[in-house]
Amino acid sequence: MNSGSRWKIGFLVLASFVAGAVTGAFLIMGSAKDEMRRERDPLRWFSNTPDRWRTEMKLTPAQDQKIRPILQEIDNELTNRRAVDLRETEGILSRGEDRIAAILTAEQRPQLHQTFEQRRQRLRDWLGADEQKPAQ
Repeated sequence: MNSGSRWKIGFLVLASFVAGAVTGAFLIMGSAKDEMRRERDPLRWFSNTPDRWRTEMKLTPAQDQKIRPILQEIDNELTNRRAVDLRETEGILSRGEDRIAAILTAEQRPQLHQTFEQRRQRLRDWLGADEQKPAQ
């Protein structure tokens, strides 16, 4: 085998490793982003806590039975707090939109409204407002 062939083979092996590393990095980054999103979701903070605590802390059935209602109460209080926060935040956004709209021209106001509505929707999505609304 001449030295040119060796370089070609070496380059192909190196290129294979680099391609695999890059592909793996992209896959890991995607799954890490999904996991971070799940961790930041306030609706999921206490959803699996009782089961996780039972296994991680090796809770007895009696401890589990006493702790579960406390965690449910915490979850309910946080849900109520999120609903209040959302109402207050929407009020702040509405007042701000009104003040800015007074400065803008009639042609600019629809874009302003669309911008604020998108922000409101992101807040509702993040705080889980759709799940908290009572059935009508």
